[in-house]
Amino acid sequence: MIGLNLLAFAATFVFGLVVFGTWTGPVDIRVLYLLGMKSNIDILNGQVWRLFTAMFLHIGPTHLISNLIGLFMLGPILEGHLGHWRFAAIYLIGGLFGSVASYAFSPALSAGASGAIFALLGATVLYFFRFRENFGQRGQEILRSMLVVLVLNLVLGGTVANVDNWGHVGGLLGGVLVAAGLFPTYRPPQVISLEAIQSGRIPLVREANRTLQIGWTVLALLLLVLAFWLASQAGPPLG
Repeated sequence: MIGLNLLAFAATFVFGLVVFGTWTGPVDIRVLYLLGMKSNIDILNGQVWRLFTAMFLHIGPTHLISNLIGLFMLGPILEGHLGHWRFAAIYLIGGLFGSVASYAFSPALSAGASGAIFALLGATVLYFFRFRENFGQRGQEILRSMLVVLVLNLVLGGTVANVDNWGHVGGLLGGVLVAAGLFPTYRPPQVISLEAIQSGRIPLVREANRTLQIGWTVLALLLLVLAFWLASQAGPPLG
């Protein structure tokens, strides 16, 4: 995901140079617009793909770096616990929920991976909350840290100009929704060692639940389509 975001950022340089003869492609609205930033009027007129492409475009290096730092911090934690495809589903579907929320409530042109990053943040908070009894003190510390980061970012997004906070909130809720059905299913082991009891950390046995997780992913996609349809029927803000 970091690589895809970097490739998209490089593409804004190349596209700006080739088409407009400028080295400022990453901050040139003409370039970002043509490459697929979120534009409500165009999405309403059928360019639905902008909901996806906007997730990989960034308005300048500061915007890119801040999001990649978040991805670098959260990605290994969540991917390490859930695996590659579950991580990808949370990132992409949660990010699309962020795009749809921005489309539904914000008229501004926008771009960035922030919605997907908030999806990862919401999924991480939910994961360590659900399994808080099994990770000991370290898990409690991670949960508290993630909650502080979440609150600070939501407050910052609501007070700083030119921040698509609707995209953040949509991504957060989308990430929680998708992740809720993708977590592993565990059961207590048949034999518990004395050492595990004394440490207060009982290792659980992981059960197979892939069919349920695939079904949940399909359900999340259907809810995403429904949310987009409702936003289009209501008439998104066009500025």
